[in-house]
Amino acid sequence: MSKTLLILLLALFPLGSASAHEFWIEHGEGGFLLQRGHADGQRLPLDKKKVVAIHCRDPKGKTVDLLPVARFEGTRATAPGACVVISAFADGGYYSLTPDGEKNLPKDQVPDAVRSWRSKQFAKWVDPRSPNHRQALGDELEVVPVTDLSTVKAGDKATFRILLRGRPIAGAILSIAHKGIGESDDEGQVRVRVREGRLMTVAASLRRPIKSAHADTEVFEASLTFAVPK
Repeated sequence: MSKTLLILLLALFPLGSASAHEFWIEHGEGGFLLQRGHADGQRLPLDKKKVVAIHCRDPKGKTVDLLPVARFEGTRATAPGACVVISAFADGGYYSLTPDGEKNLPKDQVPDAVRSWRSKQFAKWVDPRSPNHRQALGDELEVVPVTDLSTVKAGDKATFRILLRGRPIAGAILSIAHKGIGESDDEGQVRVRVREGRLMTVAASLRRPIKSAHADTEVFEASLTFAVPK
């Protein structure tokens, strides 16, 4: 592979397209909807084998496992439950970028790999009316509201904290509609303006180098969806 082609690949695929699509949860008819793709556009197939956890916190604070009752249908999964907070984890596995595109394989199985990464995606939905909506669930990467979301309206600002394995993490990028809004500070916090619309999804991404025969980095993504009060 030429040096020019290598530079071009790294410029075009900084994280890889496998990490360029959001994974999010909405509250809909029949329960909660898990979807992947673009919230305002194309939906992508949701692989049942890669969604390895769906956890619900009910109004009494009890955590319920919804994965066994989730129904997967093409581009979405439906999980019934009385939840004030619900989260899901999709383990994308290992990806390698090659001159011929991406392969869902670790780099030690791809001789011509240019770059490789481990992909983990987390999604969370919260009910702002619940007094528990600002509590962390314990996902590996998690977006947690600092501001009481029940009090904000479109145009107000709200603060979110990014946690990695339960601790505030600096340098995570917070995005809205795939556009970077800000970077978390030393306390893991980012302050953003709440937008118009029935729902709002904020998404955090974090990339960290790892020492592994399987990948160069691990890429974490986490979304938080909530209804904007009228």
